[in-house]
Amino acid sequence: MSETNVRKSLSEQIARASSNKTSQHANSNESAGRKSLSERIAHANAARVDGAWSTPDEQLVEAERRTPFQVCDVYCAHAEEMLAITGQISAALPSRAAYLARTNPRAAEHPDNRSVKAHTQVGNPACTFVWEIRNNKEGALAKSSDAQYAKALDATDALKDLWEDEPWLDELQIAKALIAQIVLLDDDLRTKVLERANLMAKECANTLAPYLRG
Repeated sequence: MSETNVRKSLSEQIARASSNKTSQHANSNESAGRKSLSERIAHANAARVDGAWSTPDEQLVEAERRTPFQVCDVYCAHAEEMLAITGQISAALPSRAAYLARTNPRAAEHPDNRSVKAHTQVGNPACTFVWEIRNNKEGALAKSSDAQYAKALDATDALKDLWEDEPWLDELQIAKALIAQIVLLDDDLRTKVLERANLMAKECANTLAPYLRG
């Protein structure tokens, strides 16, 4: 089929689809007109509840981002510093809620995947990259140049190990994985940190061993 015929065929399909949508919309309006007032009020209330779940209050999301850091005084004391770093990653990648809304609408309807927490857990970039290139043929990634694609692939490769094959992480988990990798990749940092970790482990183990070992 020639390019002209392909385009013509595509435009005809779009025109038919548009006509069908117009007809469906008209039928929908006619059906809506027959609904009782109580049914329409119930439907409106359900829509508001659904909207509240799908787009939680920004303050709630910001508070939930900090919740994992509250498990330990050290993490809590440095939460803002770590969130300033991990926030750059979480802002660039989809949340669990956003990712499932695109890839698995049925799973996205589950209350756990519509919670505030689901809006703060960050999707594994490897999963996101693969889904995007396979399913969004008109997306920015699929249409990028070879150089841009290579850079995106390198960035994905650099980040994916933080997830350790997990599909989602909160920002405390990202921070811990990021810091651990940086320490282990730097010869000077690695030596100093492992020496201090060894001393702390030895002191604590020697103190606890007589009392807690079975």
